Amino acid sequence: MNDGLAWLDDELGRSGYALTMVKGITPEALAVYLGARPGTLIDPDTTPGALEFFHGPGSSKLPDWAMVGQAADGWAFALETPEAGHRDDRLASGRDLRARHTVVDILDTTMDPPNVTVTVGGETEWTLRENGTGHVEHPVSRRLVAEAGFLSYPHGIFHDDASEDTGIPHVYRILGDHYGLSLPRTAVTENRLPHVFTEPRTLLHAEAHCPACGETRMLPYGGGTEEPRLVCVYYKVRDIPGYPPQGCPGEVANAVRGEPNPKYENLRLTGIPQGS
Repeated sequence: MNDGLAWLDDELGRSGYALTMVKGITPEALAVYLGARPGTLIDPDTTPGALEFFHGPGSSKLPDWAMVGQAADGWAFALETPEAGHRDDRLASGRDLRARHTVVDILDTTMDPPNVTVTVGGETEWTLRENGTGHVEHPVSRRLVAEAGFLSYPHGIFHDDASEDTGIPHVYRILGDHYGLSLPRTAVTENRLPHVFTEPRTLLHAEAHCPACGETRMLPYGGGTEEPRLVCVYYKVRDIPGYPPQGCPGEVANAVRGEPNPKYENLRLTGIPQGS
């Protein structure tokens, strides 16, 4: 069944969420990009107590987790809390993910209108900020004007503030149509999809500066079975003066100090794989 994306705001917008959709990879591969250890997906249909564990009282004390699934036309997706994407360990791997794939990100904090970012091969293709976009020639933008009451100005396309309709369901509908995005509505709203912990089990600290540029801030990178390492804060940040066009290549695999993440002490459910 083609459920599209138009339902997202009605079903999920009240509590806030971060949605990452990636073309051409599996849900487990996406989970690993987000920080999970391979082989640790938890299926609520086969793990007794999993839904209560992740969504019941006390779940706020758990490490960050994602719910992942397969969307239409070869897309994988992950749903998380809005805060998860701001972790330091997510920044470097996120740059890698978006440099290699087509990625659609939706961030709805409930405090401001949702942000939408489409990245193709490391380049931003379309964005929505404050119910508007500067990508006036993009097909999604043209359809928002033609079908959803958005207004065209010389500096961008914006939702009509006088309208009683927020316009967001139209944005999601047209975005889904254009990129071939469709999420399984019932499985998402009933939380009947695999869950996985994405927060690092070991918190890494650098004991050295970036060996390439001397920068003092280093970001954790390397979930799964890779040797933990840290990369420069400018890793794959493009077109920064004084750096290579694709960003600083600096990384360290030694001189890294780790300490246990105390959130993993809260895992008490038999059969739950404990961490990344």
